[in-house]
Amino acid sequence: MRFTTMALALAAGLLIAPGSARAQEHLVSPESADARLAEAATQRAHDRAVLEAALARPAATRVATALGADLDTVRRAVPTLSDADLRDLARRAEALRSDPVAGLDHDVEQLLVVFLIVAIVILVIQAVD
Repeated sequence: MRFTTMALALAAGLLIAPGSARAQEHLVSPESADARLAEAATQRAHDRAVLEAALARPAATRVATALGADLDTVRRAVPTLSDADLRDLARRAEALRSDPVAGLDHDVEQLLVVFLIVAIVILVIQAVD
């Protein structure tokens, strides 16, 4: 009986010890995870700034008025967008802003603002539903 108890205790110890040693092993180091999280936060802040700058343009006010949208509500919705949606809209805003042809065409700028406002409204409505 005593031998059986000792054998079971030894077997249990051998099973537990490797598991606790492996618990400290990770696929990604904490430093790497922290760096990635900081990078994602920086990217999100940049994307928000790009969209907020686009919505701060006078064209945004004109378009929002024409669409009957409350621009302040649209601006408040920007932080609620997912990272992917925020990044997508920011890339589109940057592409049209940096394109020399699009930058010279007032109609294209106005269409960009219409797109941004409508996209933000649609994404917020989807998130609420």
